[in-house]
Amino acid sequence: MLYDRPYMRQSPYGSETQKTSLVTTLIVITVAVFVLQQVLNVFVPGPGGRENRFLTDWFALSGHNFKELKVWTILSYAFLHDTTGFIHILGNMLGLFFIGRIVEPLLGRTRFLMLYFAGSLVGGMVYLLFHLNDPAIGQIGGDLVFQSMVGASASVMAILAFFCLMYPERPITLLLFFIIPLTVKPKWVFWGSLIISAGGILLYELPNQSPVAHSAHLGGLFAGIIYYRFFHNRSVPIFNAGEASPAVEPPAWFKRRKKAEVPISYKVNRSNREELQNEVDRILDKINESGFGSLTDSEKEVLDRARDILRS
Repeated sequence: MLYDRPYMRQSPYGSETQKTSLVTTLIVITVAVFVLQQVLNVFVPGPGGRENRFLTDWFALSGHNFKELKVWTILSYAFLHDTTGFIHILGNMLGLFFIGRIVEPLLGRTRFLMLYFAGSLVGGMVYLLFHLNDPAIGQIGGDLVFQSMVGASASVMAILAFFCLMYPERPITLLLFFIIPLTVKPKWVFWGSLIISAGGILLYELPNQSPVAHSAHLGGLFAGIIYYRFFHNRSVPIFNAGEASPAVEPPAWFKRRKKAEVPISYKVNRSNREELQNEVDRILDKINESGFGSLTDSEKEVLDRARDILRS
């Protein structure tokens, strides 16, 4: 039935789907890789009892790895995390869960995955701009060790930027230091993230005063901006993307009169209820696969009118 479909459910987080959430899948994969990192560190430690370097050498992003043509590292680094503690992976997975579960239904599985990896890709590219020629930072067992980057922060930042651009005025509550609740509008989170990332590059990352890759965070934010402006909102002029309605609206008396002229019974170019239900099913399947933004105006009109018909 129509009301069993995600489109018709009144959920603050968008549509649900019978398929496993892509957010859940990404979290499971990332946590599984983190467990593998810890297992290797315990059972196959590096020289002197240090952490195992296999995954880092082959899948973490560094200027040295990239110049050795390990080009896959510009994406694979997002699935690795710092193994000296749990704060790094915990922060990223919480961000992915709370923001991703809102953004995924808006985009659909395929486009959400594109946005996620776009954050990793652009974040990695910006990181390499500053670290492509980094010298070795040490030597272990006769092998040179180079500074590398791991973590899903750039991908999460891309999702965060997209969310903030979609809902700049919707109040959200954040847990500051995982303890203090703080209610703020997404637009201020967006600008704050941009300022912190840009300032962090100049004040901490370039002088080697912090292990945080602020450049990757900034690249992830850029990816979210680019995706929103040129892919999600491609039919809307860039400088008018925030306008949701025309500047001049018809007077109230005209809109009331126009509403009275609408026929009570709708027809959606379908001969009977069964054909209507089949068309609605097709459209809702499209929403589940590609997101609500992929619908044409006529498909949206079919859904709106079908809902009114089936309510009666």
